[in-house]
Amino acid sequence: MIAAENPPTRLRVAYLGPEGSFAHLVARKRFGDQELIPHSSVDDVFNYLETAPDSLAVVPIENSSGGIITATVDRMIEEGTPFHIQEEISLNVKLALLGREGEKISKLYSHFAPFHHCTKWLKANYPDAEQVVTPSTTLAAIAASQETGSAALGSRESAERYGLDVIHYPVQADVPNITEFFVVAHQANPDSPNNSRTSLAVELPDAAGSLFRFLEPLARNEINLKRIESRPIKGKPHQYRFFIEIQGNSATPLVAKTLEEAKSHCLSLRNFGSYPTDCKLES
Repeated sequence: MIAAENPPTRLRVAYLGPEGSFAHLVARKRFGDQELIPHSSVDDVFNYLETAPDSLAVVPIENSSGGIITATVDRMIEEGTPFHIQEEISLNVKLALLGREGEKISKLYSHFAPFHHCTKWLKANYPDAEQVVTPSTTLAAIAASQETGSAALGSRESAERYGLDVIHYPVQADVPNITEFFVVAHQANPDSPNNSRTSLAVELPDAAGSLFRFLEPLARNEINLKRIESRPIKGKPHQYRFFIEIQGNSATPLVAKTLEEAKSHCLSLRNFGSYPTDCKLES
């Protein structure tokens, strides 16, 4: 008798859920054959990843209307975290207003980013509706499904999933609405020509000109700064750590030399790795 082959082990991918969130959409489109594991907050995603070193995580990092996702930045730059960035994925987000046909809307639920993106449209169409911020668009849809007179801004697929109607789609489509996600892991990427970005956590001396001295080698060597965010360091009042993203691969001689020079002006510099950014998805 021939023994049956063991099925291949599926990769576990944690994401900001619940099911139907835009992070779920990204995880499904990028890792659809793997085991997708929802978590209710960005912190919960990172808590899971810390205890599961062979897993991946999909977390939002920035929305073109709402700005940086500070919960993701704060967990990435914490002292001693084991994380590396393996990929940056862009999702072209098209929002839907989810509710019940014929029902007057007095309350709107959504994540803060859709509210920012749809400010003008909501002011014109639902100026008196109370706006309630939720941790995700899926939780917004769930909340709206449980209350009369409530609606949510989120993905179209959440309508069927949570028993709502698509009242309007797309909402404020004339303004681009891009959300970028990181794929985070314990392991850094192997070197590849496709690794076009590098992210860093940088701590600088509390002195005049310290940021300029760090950035000057990048400017001199024409290395483009793509993202910079200052965040307070827990337990150290009035001290800050920078999350920085640059164009370029830290394995190339010019970028490696430049970062070595910039590092000489830092109290600490941690490299989260270089990664590709060419994955573009549609919602």
